[in-house]
Amino acid sequence: MKKQIIFLFTFSLLFALTFAKKSAKQKKNSSKKSVKRPEGSLEFSAAAGVIIPDASSDNPIILSNVEDQPLCKPDVPTSPVKELKVMSGYDFFVLTNKIEYPRKLLMDRTNHLLVVSPERGLYSIRMDKCGNSDILQILDGTLFDEKLGTGVAIYGQYIFVATETSIYRFPYNDGQHSPLADGVKVMSNLNPLKSTEAPDIVIDVHGSAFIPRSMTDVDEKVGSTHAVIKKFNFRDIPEKGYDFDLDGEFFAFGTNTQGLLGFDVQSQLWGLNGLPKDIKRTDIHPDQDLSVSGLAEELNKYAGPGNNYGFPYCYTEHSLEKISELSRGRGGQWGNPVFLNESFALDAYCLDETSNRVPEVPLPPKSYASNVHFYSGTFCSVGDLATLGTSVGLPCNWTNTPIIANHGFDNQPEGHSVVHIPFNDLGHKPRLDLDVEVILEALEPCGEGKCFTPYGLAVDQYGRLYISSDETNEIVVVTRYFSETAAREYTDKVDAMEDAMEDSKEQGDDDDEKSGRDDDKNDKDDDRSSKDDDRSSKDDDRSSKDDDRSSKDDDRSSKDDDRSNKDDNKRRKSDGKNRGYE
Repeated sequence: MKKQIIFLFTFSLLFALTFAKKSAKQKKNSSKKSVKRPEGSLEFSAAAGVIIPDASSDNPIILSNVEDQPLCKPDVPTSPVKELKVMSGYDFFVLTNKIEYPRKLLMDRTNHLLVVSPERGLYSIRMDKCGNSDILQILDGTLFDEKLGTGVAIYGQYIFVATETSIYRFPYNDGQHSPLADGVKVMSNLNPLKSTEAPDIVIDVHGSAFIPRSMTDVDEKVGSTHAVIKKFNFRDIPEKGYDFDLDGEFFAFGTNTQGLLGFDVQSQLWGLNGLPKDIKRTDIHPDQDLSVSGLAEELNKYAGPGNNYGFPYCYTEHSLEKISELSRGRGGQWGNPVFLNESFALDAYCLDETSNRVPEVPLPPKSYASNVHFYSGTFCSVGDLATLGTSVGLPCNWTNTPIIANHGFDNQPEGHSVVHIPFNDLGHKPRLDLDVEVILEALEPCGEGKCFTPYGLAVDQYGRLYISSDETNEIVVVTRYFSETAAREYTDKVDAMEDAMEDSKEQGDDDDEKSGRDDDKNDKDDDRSSKDDDRSSKDDDRSSKDDDRSSKDDDRSSKDDDRSNKDDNKRRKSDGKNRGYE
C-alpha cells in the first residue's frame, strides 16, 4: 500500500509539472532561462528548475550516478552451455550453473535471490552487486513424501512453499541465508491428479493467495471447474489449514494455467494458458494438428472473480490463414472439437465474451510460455544505441508491461527465448500491431542435447533481469550497457526534439495566419469579380432587351413592307385592267 501511495503521489506531481513545462515553452521566445542541471541527471523542466525521477513517462527523467551502478561482473566468469544472443544495447553473464533444474525465482526485499528446484529443494543465493555469490540449500526437497512444486511466495514473516499436492509455511526473514525450520502444512488436496503443471502460489499485498489447478488431459468429462484459480485468505489461516477442494473462493474458471502467475503494478493477476496436444477440426483442416500450428497459447488478465476463460471448451486462434480460408484472425475463438455436437452451437458460445473471456495477448503455439513478470520500473534507464543507458536497468517505458519466458519444447525450434510485449499506456492494453522485443534467446535452434529453456524471471534492485534455464541448470543475468554521459546526451536529444516540434508548430501557425490573410484577399477579389460579373450580366440583359425591341421593330417594318408591296401589286393589277392587258 505504501508503494501505491508513493506512486500515486509521484504521478500527481508529474501531471502538474507537465502543464508547468508546457506553459513555460509558450514563453520561450520572450524569456528562456537556462537552469544548470545537477551532474548526471535528467532535466524535467528548465522553467521550473525541477529534477525528478519519472518511471512512467515515455522520456523519463531519472537520476544517473556512476557510483550507484553495478558495472562489474563475477570474478570467475562462467560460460553459457549454449550460445546466447542478447538484444542490442545489453549484455549478460551467467550467475551460476550449480543448481539442478532451477525454476521459479523470487527476489526478496533485501535483493536476496531464492530459487526453487523441484528436484532438490529451495536455494538461497547471497551475492554482491558484481554477481559473486554464495549458494546455500535452505530447504531439502527430500524431506517431503512428494516432490516440490514450483510455487514459492513471501508474505509477512513467512515463506510459503508448494509441493505437488500441498503448501507449507515456514518462518522467514528477508535476507535469511540459513535453513528453514518449523514448517506447518497450511493447504492440502492442491493437485490430486498430479498434473504435470506443478502448482504455483502468489500472494498480493493484502494477503490474498491465488493458487491454480490445471489439467493435463482433456476428454468429454472435463469441465471448466476442473481448471481454476482459487483465492484464499493467508492473513488468517485456520489452525487445521485449508482444503483446496472445500475452501477458498473461485476466482477464475477455465484457466488451465501453465507455468507461473504474476501481478502487475496495480496488483492485478495475470497468467498463461497452454494448449493440450493433438487438436484437430476437420472443417478447418482434414489432418492438421492445430495445437502446434494455428491455435494460440494465451496471456490472460484475471480481472475479477467468477469469469470464465474458455478452457476446455474454447481455443484462441493465433493464425490459421495459411491453413484454412475459415481463419478468423488473431484472437478469434473456436470450439474444442471434443465437445462439438449438433445440439449446441459451441463456436457461437466461444465468440460470446459474456461466456468466454478472450485473452489479452494470443501467444505463438509451441512456445510453452512459462512465466509472466511485470517490470515495476526499479532503477530503470533511458537511452538509445548511440547514448547507451542512464543505468544498467531495464527501460523505463517497460514499466508495468510484461516480460514472458518462453520455455520451448525439446527438439523444437520455437520458444527458448525471453521477450518483452509492448503495451499502450492508455488503458494498459497490448500493442498487437508491434512485434515483441526479444531480450535473450538461443543463438541456434534447439536440437539434440540440452537447450536454453527459460522458466523463472526476477528483477533485482538495480533493474537487472534474472532468468532461470531449467535444462541447462543456469541462472543468467541481463544488464544494460551504461554510459556516464547518457543522461546529458539523451536530455539534449529530447530537448532538441521538443524545440524542433515547437518551432515547427510556430512555423505552422505563421503559415496558417499568412494563408488566412491570402484567403481573405482572395475572397475580396472574388467578391469584386462577382460584382463585375453581376454588372456585366445586367448590361447583357439590357443589350438583350434592346435586341428584342430592335427585332420587334424589324418585324413591324417587315410587315409594313409587306402591306406596301401588296398595295403596289393591287395598283399594278388595276392599272393593267384599265390598259386592256387582261
